[in-house]
Amino acid sequence: MRALRYLFFTTLKNRIKELRRHPSQLLLLLFMAAMLVLVVVTAGLPRESGAPLRPPAELRAMVLALYAVMFLLLCKNGLSSGASFYTMADVNLLFSTPIRPQRILFYGLFRQLGTSVLLGFFLLFQYTWLHDLYGLAFPGLLAVMLGYCLTVFCAQLTSMTLYAFTSGDEARQRALKAVLYALGGAAVLLIGLPALSAEDKLGAAVAAADGPILACFPVAGWLKAAVGGAMAGAPIPILLGLGGCAAYMAVLVLLITRNHPDFYEDVLKATEISFTAVTASKEGKMAEPVPANVKVGKTGLGAGRGAGAFYYKHRLERRRARVFLLDGMTLLWAAMSIAFSFFLREEGMLPVFIFASYLQLFSSGTGRWLRELLMPYVYMLPAPPFRKLLGVCRESILQSAVEAVVVMVPCGLIVGAPPLVIGGCVFARFGLALLFMAGYILMERLFGQVLNKALILCLFMLLMILLALPGVVGGVAVGLLAGMAAGMLVLTLWCGAAAALIAFLCRDILNIAELNNK
Repeated sequence: MRALRYLFFTTLKNRIKELRRHPSQLLLLLFMAAMLVLVVVTAGLPRESGAPLRPPAELRAMVLALYAVMFLLLCKNGLSSGASFYTMADVNLLFSTPIRPQRILFYGLFRQLGTSVLLGFFLLFQYTWLHDLYGLAFPGLLAVMLGYCLTVFCAQLTSMTLYAFTSGDEARQRALKAVLYALGGAAVLLIGLPALSAEDKLGAAVAAADGPILACFPVAGWLKAAVGGAMAGAPIPILLGLGGCAAYMAVLVLLITRNHPDFYEDVLKATEISFTAVTASKEGKMAEPVPANVKVGKTGLGAGRGAGAFYYKHRLERRRARVFLLDGMTLLWAAMSIAFSFFLREEGMLPVFIFASYLQLFSSGTGRWLRELLMPYVYMLPAPPFRKLLGVCRESILQSAVEAVVVMVPCGLIVGAPPLVIGGCVFARFGLALLFMAGYILMERLFGQVLNKALILCLFMLLMILLALPGVVGGVAVGLLAGMAAGMLVLTLWCGAAAALIAFLCRDILNIAELNNK
């Protein structure tokens, strides 16, 4: 046990020392801290509008939805790829030492708990609108973040347990996936059925989500009850929720240590998958998750010449990855925007559009066109570089248009916005998607693989704010004079023009491969 304790604290100390050798990481931490302080200070300002606070049951319902979605998704992914609390260094160092497997398991659990806390850090930046709409205090937000971290931790522990007992047995994996789907479907029915027969559909859905039945939802419902008790100052829900999670984790640990003590072989594969993904990310590469068993079906592109072949190549890759129109993560972002619009029906379309654009900032860099910039044949194709760049981005451009319709039209119908305003928001979201895509092209052209990826993300966000600011200012000015639809049109025109100019100026990124691989 002394060796594990020494390893943990030495690793922590070395990571702190690395900040002195990597100024980019230190700058990133300072930037994140400054942004967090800004969020907290901004939320502390007095509310300008005299609108009453929204019911806290809505906040608890959103917390349940977030926890349940994360728990089910992580458990589903863990059934096929497993979950690991270790690195390849741990595999090479710890797994070969004469230390009891149970102690190594507890070491991994303890370290993973700290990692889960870091994963929930992004929730702190939601403090402004949560405080403005629901009057949520900062300690309550910390409770929401800790509940999210425990949800992720329990989901990863569940994934590790399920994978250990179903590895190599596809029938068991399919059965457990069916159980997860049934669990999610039952929760949706319990929330949706009362809303269908009620006049106040949102109120009925919130009451069902905040009711005692869904408080029994594994992990997510327990932690939602605990977080709700923390926000209301009620100790009994806190004790029941945390006690249920503690008992759940104890049962899973006993299952592994008593019935499956030799879990090394199951952990090794998941660790290798995680290590490969991290290494590829550090090298600037991207690995797209595909099913283990791919049905090839029709072969060949079937159409396209020159730079236009990339569009049909991307369509073929989407079909083989079993993606229809939008992938799972894009649909999740869309669902979050649509769910958010339910709670802002009285506020109008503008807050919903701002929230959807905020989410779009994080989801815009996941297209296949980014992967093509790292492939050698795109530079060898005998076509003009600007035409190649357009061909590579064509599929992502069309997907952005579909995503704008899928997100903005339901949100507009929910808030009761006029058709012209909904159309303007669709075009504005599409224009922002083009601008964000051009921003990634500019970042690759300027920096390539030189800087830390996290620092590049922060620079990208600042750059996008600066590029979109003239269009936002112009859109607000025109919107005040001629209406929101006209303001959205101005924003669309600015974003489209700026994206086209950036793409043209960076067209040589596909002319010389070294420009993207400095």
